[in-house]
Amino acid sequence: MNTYRTFLPALVLLTALSGCNPIPIEAHANRGAPESLLDISSEVVSVEMVSDQSADEIANWIETDQPSRAELQCFEGDPLCGRAEEVLKLYGLPYEITASERTEVLLVYERVLARDCENRYIDNTINPYNLYYPTLGCSVASNLVQMVTDKRQFVSPTLLDYPDAASMVRAYNLFINPPAKEENNDRYSVGLASGS
Repeated sequence: MNTYRTFLPALVLLTALSGCNPIPIEAHANRGAPESLLDISSEVVSVEMVSDQSADEIANWIETDQPSRAELQCFEGDPLCGRAEEVLKLYGLPYEITASERTEVLLVYERVLARDCENRYIDNTINPYNLYYPTLGCSVASNLVQMVTDKRQFVSPTLLDYPDAASMVRAYNLFINPPAKEENNDRYSVGLASGS
């Protein structure tokens, strides 16, 4: 019994000292964050302007799949350059003009796609740092990413756009000046109370 009493404090001290090791940086990586489920890619479609049909081809590309932005390469005074600029303005596509000897439109597609995570339980009993398992929060992160339609909001969010500001002002004005109660509701409740 006496040996057990001397062995127990030594075991507690050994356990405490082994827990003082610094946690490696790799142990904290990819712990169920939604950003880790995003794949970002960029694609450029080049359309050379040789006739008015080329402007129709640009319009078809934009109608089929809206690009993120465009770059118009042309020389000043080219009528095809003006026609391509009209098409880009018609669809409200942000673009920039670069001086070039040939007339060409570059449609830039920046895509942000969500991939599935490893949604399963990992039975790993060796966890000396008592950290969360890599799959913890996987379902929540995956559902969050899938619910957002414009996944570019994860990469470059548009905070407080004009519609957001207008909505905030409208809510504030309703708070300051609440709408008056309608008399129809009062008459209806009085009619119910009287039984008519």
